[in-house]
Amino acid sequence: MAQKKSTSKTKKLTPLMQQYWDIKSAHMDKVLLFRMGDFFEMFHEDAVTAAPILGIALTQRNKKAEDETPMCGVPHHSIAGPINKLLEAGYKIAICDQVEDPKEAKGIVKRAVTRILSPGMIYDPETLEASSTNYICAYDDQSLSFLETTTGEAFYFDIAGVKAEKRDDLIQVLLPKEILLLEENAELAQEYKSKGVHTTVFNEVSERFTGIPESSNRLLGYGCHMQGEEFLKLVTEFERRPLNQRLVLPHTVVRHLEIFETYQGEKEGSLFSAIRRTKTSAGARRLKQWLRFPLTDEKEILERQTQIKAWLESGGLMDQVRDLLGQLGDIERRIGKISHPQCHSRDLLALANSIRVILDLNQPLQDLSTRDLGKDFESAHELLQEIDRTIVEEPPQQMKKGGFIQKGISPELDELIYLSTEGQSELMALEAREKERLGIPTLKVRYNNVFGYYIEITNTHKDKVPATYIRKQTLTNAERYITEELQTLETKILSARTRKVELENEVFQNLRQKILDHAAGVLSLSRVCSELDVITSLSFLAMEFNYCQPVFSAEKKMDLKASRHAVVEQDASLQFVPNDIGLDPHSCLLLTGPNMAGKSTLMRQVAVIAIMAQMGSFVPCHSATLPIFEKIFTRIGASDFITQGLSTFMVEMTETAEILKEANENSLVILDEIGRGTSTYDGMSLAQGILEFLVQKTRALTFFATH
Repeated sequence: MAQKKSTSKTKKLTPLMQQYWDIKSAHMDKVLLFRMGDFFEMFHEDAVTAAPILGIALTQRNKKAEDETPMCGVPHHSIAGPINKLLEAGYKIAICDQVEDPKEAKGIVKRAVTRILSPGMIYDPETLEASSTNYICAYDDQSLSFLETTTGEAFYFDIAGVKAEKRDDLIQVLLPKEILLLEENAELAQEYKSKGVHTTVFNEVSERFTGIPESSNRLLGYGCHMQGEEFLKLVTEFERRPLNQRLVLPHTVVRHLEIFETYQGEKEGSLFSAIRRTKTSAGARRLKQWLRFPLTDEKEILERQTQIKAWLESGGLMDQVRDLLGQLGDIERRIGKISHPQCHSRDLLALANSIRVILDLNQPLQDLSTRDLGKDFESAHELLQEIDRTIVEEPPQQMKKGGFIQKGISPELDELIYLSTEGQSELMALEAREKERLGIPTLKVRYNNVFGYYIEITNTHKDKVPATYIRKQTLTNAERYITEELQTLETKILSARTRKVELENEVFQNLRQKILDHAAGVLSLSRVCSELDVITSLSFLAMEFNYCQPVFSAEKKMDLKASRHAVVEQDASLQFVPNDIGLDPHSCLLLTGPNMAGKSTLMRQVAVIAIMAQMGSFVPCHSATLPIFEKIFTRIGASDFITQGLSTFMVEMTETAEILKEANENSLVILDEIGRGTSTYDGMSLAQGILEFLVQKTRALTFFATH
């Protein structure tokens, strides 16, 4: 966002606006949120840009002084929503805070940028939809890397020799919020923008991070560039995820089968929504991962099935574990929030409550994990004890006045707490003593930010005021005074209170750093918890709808007894009739019938069952035997991309051509009424030719629907 500093020969910048431009000049490509008292203000082009996005009034800085500087502002206590709107619109943000107490400022309050955000980074993780991910992505010729900025999840794929189309398809499946482009690829920015993904050109590769691909390195460098070195404490080690051990689901298949949302863009009615029985947000995100990348390794699939079956047979234990998981909260995002400077003492207590639940889940987690979790449990227990002994049980809503650190943490702090409390007692004693000594029952000792402590006496008792009282302020019905004794008390109380707040903040920041330094162990346990959540939720789902454990056929045949569509059968307004489906290896099932005969539903049902089976889940059948597929392809429904100059027929033929090129004998192909976008005989010829090619050449297991 290019902006020019407004300079006029006749107008000199005020000290405040000079400070603004000194800071803004280092962040010209960002919207600068400039803290002024209780508001974050935006000026000049930032204000013009932000006002319509935030739905707030655009005004001028000082109309009386004929200062026409455009400005707008939002309250500091409700800044998360406006920030997320600006990020969603694709803007970067620099948050400029007051870094000095205004009461102690000499001249202009010191301000500095405390945080920088881009569309892939979130101000407050709690404002995100619980099951949503927030990835930043980067790629090079060898690797494609993803980093979830609210949870620290980090992984990459080896894409050496993979076509750009395949790379972009994977990007469309995972839907990152932001992609880092190299300077040489900057021309792709517009193409990604048309797909709803924001881009940033970032070339820097730090030499500090070794043993990871260049694209992963750039993601870490970008995170540090934007948020400082502390950003690294949240990030887990980059995990290599091989492409060839996952069922390939192109983004068109994900869309056609309505895996995560319906054609109308609704979450309700999707496969994910129908099978989600997870108790935690992290579990929901893990379930999404399993749905996005089903397995092709039979051993891994059977391991998941075995765990699901064990929980099905565990009796009441599954209910107990699910009840505990329901109390867990979102540990990953809680730690993510603690990594931000704006975190509250209550965030630490929320983490402590989550750790308590983790410790109660010790045995199920140990049973599920493939490695020893002993050190992680030990680290988590130490953090729990540290938080419990440091933070009071019910911290105040605002931290600026202190009162959130327990006694016994620091002898100096304990003394300051005593002085603050004792000082208040002395004030009450002074008030009572003066009331009795002067015979003024309405005498009050009060405090405000302007005058500090004072004695207020109504005009009715003015004649009783002693000469030792020093008049401070005259009101309509009363006078306010100070005394030497009161001033001494004020100095004692305020200095103790100020130092107490400073020391409490020091203790808090030390504890916060300790949590971040030991976050790896807690995050490790959290990820096992999310897996436990998915496993037990799939067990509960199987019990709820009487799913069966699928069997895999080495001969590549399919035999489904009393099969149902996992989504449609849950619609209370419909009566779903189960059906049997059997196919020999490398064969085709040709479905005919009028519109509304259920052809599309049956074909989608088969694909959904295959995906559920390969993610390790039980499936909605009485019994099920399936091949293990390497790829699933679908061509369902009519759509066009007019803005790209593509008609319905062109889209259909483009997608079909891709299927014919990529499908093999280990694929499942679902084709619905191919050739509709052209004349009857041309369409029939196309359909016949395509079907013959699939059966004779590709030998994929094929479902083909036509009138």
